[in-house]
Amino acid sequence: MINLSRVITDPRIAQKKPFTVYRKSGDWNGARWEETENSIQMKGIITPASAKDLTQVPEGDRTGGEISVFSLEPIYETHADITDNNSPGTSDEVEWNGERYRVFNVFPYSDFGFYHAICIRQISE
Repeated sequence: MINLSRVITDPRIAQKKPFTVYRKSGDWNGARWEETENSIQMKGIITPASAKDLTQVPEGDRTGGEISVFSLEPIYETHADITDNNSPGTSDEVEWNGERYRVFNVFPYSDFGFYHAICIRQISE
């Protein structure tokens, strides 16, 4: 298999500075869920999502500020199991150009050295 990880961090196409991924996790404390948010700096490529990206996901008919994120590190959508030493948590959020985007689908191409996530812009309240 071809390892594409060098392409993801190539300075000619990757983001010039790291972007921030906010990962929420938590645990039950008695009858109460206590959530924590950690920020993680990642390097990779962020582009507007294309029509092809959106047809790969059931929510493909959505429009409104979707982005594609390519990273060497795992990016998570809502998960209930414990993976990679992470506790259960909600979808990661990516901060890009001053806005937060919530991950709603992940394509784990780890065999090729990277992860691909489709994210949708969060509406500010």
